[in-house]
Amino acid sequence: MDQIAAALKDLPEGDRQKLLKAVIGMPDAAKKILLVRPKVEAPLDPGFAPVVLGKRAYLNATKECKDKLIWALPRADGCGRYELPVFPEDSPDVDASILGGVLIQEMIWQRSASELQLCGPTKICEALKAA
Repeated sequence: MDQIAAALKDLPEGDRQKLLKAVIGMPDAAKKILLVRPKVEAPLDPGFAPVVLGKRAYLNATKECKDKLIWALPRADGCGRYELPVFPEDSPDVDASILGGVLIQEMIWQRSASELQLCGPTKICEALKAA
Protein backbone atom coordinates (compact mmCIF):
# COMPACT_ATOMS: atom_id res chain seq x y z
CA MET A 1 0.00 0.00 0.00
CA ASP A 2 2.94 2.35 0.70
CA GLN A 3 4.12 1.89 -2.89
CA ILE A 4 0.71 2.95 -4.19
CA ALA A 5 0.64 6.01 -1.92
CA ALA A 6 4.16 7.00 -3.05
CA ALA A 7 3.22 6.62 -6.71
CA LEU A 8 0.22 8.90 -6.22
CA LYS A 9 2.01 11.60 -4.20
CA ASP A 10 2.00 14.14 -7.06
CA LEU A 11 -1.79 14.03 -7.52
CA PRO A 12 -3.93 16.72 -5.89
CA GLU A 13 -4.99 15.58 -2.39
CA GLY A 14 -8.69 15.15 -3.24
CA ASP A 15 -7.96 13.05 -6.34
CA ARG A 16 -5.38 11.00 -4.45
CA GLN A 17 -7.84 10.18 -1.64
CA LYS A 18 -10.56 9.15 -4.11
CA LEU A 19 -8.16 6.89 -5.98
CA LEU A 20 -6.84 5.32 -2.78
CA LYS A 21 -10.40 4.60 -1.64
CA ALA A 22 -11.14 2.93 -4.98
CA VAL A 23 -7.99 0.80 -4.77
CA ILE A 24 -8.49 -0.16 -1.13
CA GLY A 25 -12.12 -1.03 -1.70
CA MET A 26 -15.10 -1.16 0.60
CA PRO A 27 -14.53 -0.70 4.36
CA ASP A 28 -14.83 -3.87 6.45
CA ALA A 29 -17.92 -2.61 8.29
CA ALA A 30 -19.66 -2.09 4.97
CA LYS A 31 -18.59 -5.51 3.65
CA LYS A 32 -19.92 -7.21 6.79
CA ILE A 33 -23.42 -5.82 6.25
CA LEU A 34 -23.75 -5.09 2.54
CA LEU A 35 -22.07 -8.03 0.82
CA VAL A 36 -24.76 -10.70 0.97
CA ARG A 37 -24.45 -13.57 -1.46
CA PRO A 38 -27.58 -15.19 -2.88
CA LYS A 39 -28.53 -18.71 -1.82
CA VAL A 40 -27.85 -19.93 -5.36
CA GLU A 41 -24.39 -18.84 -6.47
CA ALA A 42 -24.14 -17.19 -9.91
CA PRO A 43 -22.03 -19.64 -11.95
CA LEU A 44 -20.46 -16.92 -14.12
CA ASP A 45 -19.80 -14.55 -11.22
CA PRO A 46 -19.11 -16.50 -7.99
CA GLY A 47 -18.58 -13.33 -5.91
CA PHE A 48 -21.85 -11.72 -7.03
CA ALA A 49 -23.70 -9.96 -4.20
CA PRO A 50 -26.90 -8.23 -5.41
CA VAL A 51 -27.60 -4.76 -4.01
CA VAL A 52 -31.13 -5.80 -3.10
CA LEU A 53 -29.83 -8.41 -0.63
CA GLY A 54 -27.35 -5.95 0.86
CA LYS A 55 -30.10 -3.34 1.20
CA ARG A 56 -32.34 -5.84 2.98
CA ALA A 57 -29.54 -6.74 5.43
CA TYR A 58 -28.73 -3.04 5.94
CA LEU A 59 -32.36 -2.11 6.67
CA ASN A 60 -32.56 -4.97 9.16
CA ALA A 61 -29.32 -3.81 10.85
CA THR A 62 -30.52 -0.18 11.07
CA LYS A 63 -34.11 -0.82 12.14
CA GLU A 64 -33.42 0.63 15.63
CA CYS A 65 -31.37 3.61 14.36
CA LYS A 66 -32.91 7.04 14.86
CA ASP A 67 -30.76 9.03 12.39
CA LYS A 68 -31.98 9.32 8.80
CA LEU A 69 -30.36 10.33 5.54
CA ILE A 70 -32.96 12.05 3.39
CA TRP A 71 -32.41 13.15 -0.18
CA ALA A 72 -34.44 14.84 -2.85
CA LEU A 73 -33.93 15.04 -6.60
CA PRO A 74 -35.90 18.06 -7.88
CA ARG A 75 -37.04 17.88 -11.50
CA ALA A 76 -39.13 20.08 -13.74
CA ASP A 77 -42.07 17.67 -13.38
CA GLY A 78 -41.81 16.89 -9.67
CA CYS A 79 -39.38 15.64 -7.08
CA GLY A 80 -38.02 12.19 -6.27
CA ARG A 81 -37.11 11.62 -2.63
CA TYR A 82 -36.04 8.82 -0.32
CA GLU A 83 -35.30 8.33 3.36
CA LEU A 84 -32.73 5.83 4.64
CA PRO A 85 -31.95 5.03 8.28
CA VAL A 86 -28.23 5.42 8.98
CA PHE A 87 -25.93 4.31 11.76
CA PRO A 88 -24.94 6.96 14.31
CA GLU A 89 -21.69 8.72 13.39
CA ASP A 90 -19.90 7.12 16.37
CA SER A 91 -21.02 3.59 15.46
CA PRO A 92 -18.40 1.07 14.28
CA ASP A 93 -20.82 0.22 11.44
CA VAL A 94 -21.22 3.81 10.15
CA ASP A 95 -19.21 2.98 7.00
CA ALA A 96 -22.04 0.71 5.88
CA SER A 97 -24.11 3.87 5.43
CA ILE A 98 -22.33 4.27 2.07
CA LEU A 99 -25.40 2.43 0.83
CA GLY A 100 -27.00 5.88 0.69
CA GLY A 101 -24.55 6.90 -2.02
CA VAL A 102 -25.31 3.78 -4.05
CA LEU A 103 -29.06 4.39 -3.78
CA ILE A 104 -28.65 8.06 -4.73
CA GLN A 105 -26.68 7.05 -7.85
CA GLU A 106 -29.33 4.51 -8.76
CA MET A 107 -32.10 7.09 -8.33
CA ILE A 108 -30.26 9.65 -10.47
CA TRP A 109 -29.81 7.06 -13.21
CA GLN A 110 -33.49 6.15 -13.08
CA ARG A 111 -35.02 9.60 -12.86
CA SER A 112 -32.44 12.27 -13.65
CA ALA A 113 -32.51 15.54 -11.71
CA SER A 114 -31.45 19.16 -11.77
CA GLU A 115 -29.77 18.93 -8.34
CA LEU A 116 -29.31 16.78 -5.24
CA GLN A 117 -30.55 17.97 -1.86
CA LEU A 118 -29.28 16.14 1.24
CA CYS A 119 -30.38 16.20 4.86
CA GLY A 120 -28.95 14.04 7.62
CA PRO A 121 -25.89 13.49 9.80
CA THR A 122 -23.17 15.99 8.90
CA LYS A 123 -20.30 13.53 8.37
CA ILE A 124 -22.36 11.30 6.09
CA CYS A 125 -23.67 14.23 4.04
CA GLU A 126 -20.16 15.69 3.70
CA ALA A 127 -18.77 12.32 2.58
CA LEU A 128 -21.50 12.03 -0.05
CA LYS A 129 -20.84 15.57 -1.30
CA ALA A 130 -17.13 14.82 -1.60
CA ALA A 131 -17.69 11.57 -3.50
